[in-house]
Amino acid sequence: MIDFCEYMNKLEILKEKAKGIVLGVSDNPQGRYQLRYEFYQKYGNPFIKRNEGLGNSELAFIDWEIKRGTLNPINSSHPGSPWWREVNSHFLYVATLAQLIKESGETFQELPVPVNFWLDYIDTPNECSWYRAHNSSIISGYQVADSLAFKENIYEQYFMNIVLYRVLYAQSMVEGVSFGILGKIFANPRGTAVSIITDIEAFYPNHYPLTKKEIKYVTHHAHTFMGLIEDFFDKILIIPHLDELYKEAAKWNDSPVVMEFVKNNKPLYPVSLSESSTAHFNKELTTEKIHTS
Repeated sequence: MIDFCEYMNKLEILKEKAKGIVLGVSDNPQGRYQLRYEFYQKYGNPFIKRNEGLGNSELAFIDWEIKRGTLNPINSSHPGSPWWREVNSHFLYVATLAQLIKESGETFQELPVPVNFWLDYIDTPNECSWYRAHNSSIISGYQVADSLAFKENIYEQYFMNIVLYRVLYAQSMVEGVSFGILGKIFANPRGTAVSIITDIEAFYPNHYPLTKKEIKYVTHHAHTFMGLIEDFFDKILIIPHLDELYKEAAKWNDSPVVMEFVKNNKPLYPVSLSESSTAHFNKELTTEKIHTS
């Protein structure tokens, strides 16, 4: 029988190794990207060579984070965001730990939910297993970084909710809840949809902190053609069904904590320092609360 202390020591060694790997790229945004790029070179399950396969969407999103500057070192001339950095670091940690466990040949019980989902993905790579690994990691990262979110301005906090419910909505397409085969094609992580949409300022801002123009998009006050498309996507397709979406996402991703981030079809994140109601955000978030550059 394997000695229990030896068993736990092996897991702790792998945990420390994963932490060290993530710490090593903490102040190197491109290093963060490279870590995930190398993961998908091994486990992307591409249909064609020289392609990251199921990692395409994730890598496109990290590339957007890098361009926006949220992953920059805190002490740089253009400081990054403590919240975005922490969520990404946590994501890197659980995925890297899963990879190390898989490649060690060891089997461990009672691992964090996202780690188990990444192990499932490595064993059976497909759209569904990828979303469950990815989104459980994101939800867990939101929970870990909750207190840091309050250091961001109110608009950035609200945008965090937009990012979350959009990726959960994309998952719903793959899980077969929304749009059938069309939705599965659009939300397929192998595709270029994320790369395309993150290049559209109305959906994903280019600057950190947000500019006044970008705040108008985030708060759905931009009266432009792309602003109307964004309004339709968020306010018609997703927000009226937010409670149900989060309820289903809690099941898909074995992440009941996500239910704390919504109430009466209104997003609540961050939650640790807010009132237990939707009062954290104005009933109609305006563009007049703070001054921005």
